[in-house]
Amino acid sequence: MPREKMNQLQKNSLKTILALIVAALVMLSVPDGLLGAEQKKVDVPQKFSVSDFAYSSENRRDPFEPIYLSRVKRSKEAGALKRGYELEELRLVGILKTDKNRFAMMEDMQGKGIMFKKGDPLNSNLWVADIIEGKVVLAYKLRGEIKNINIDIPKK
Repeated sequence: MPREKMNQLQKNSLKTILALIVAALVMLSVPDGLLGAEQKKVDVPQKFSVSDFAYSSENRRDPFEPIYLSRVKRSKEAGALKRGYELEELRLVGILKTDKNRFAMMEDMQGKGIMFKKGDPLNSNLWVADIIEGKVVLAYKLRGEIKNINIDIPKK
């Protein structure tokens, strides 16, 4: 008899344990609202705005351009030609002829060499009208009329 009682106790214990496991699984699978405990929704304040993550490329180099190339561009911009020369500030040094174009080589008062081609402005009212063998023709507008100035290469 004691053995039968032991088997009966083990079976009851096993049934109780299984019932507890099933009850636990059922409670875990049921949403909170159905068991009486209402879930509270908490509004979390936004810590960041969209503008915090917006990229502004103003005054920044292109991230996809090699650094050495941006340095070269910057140095070219720094040494960019000043447009706004007066005729008295420039001296014609020579004329360079290529297959398709001619360039007037001029020098400013500081000795800096400047190249002009046909159509380039010297200032807002003076531009290179033509470059001919041995001379440069500059044009300017005066009272609605276009006037020309011929500059010859100085002889040494």
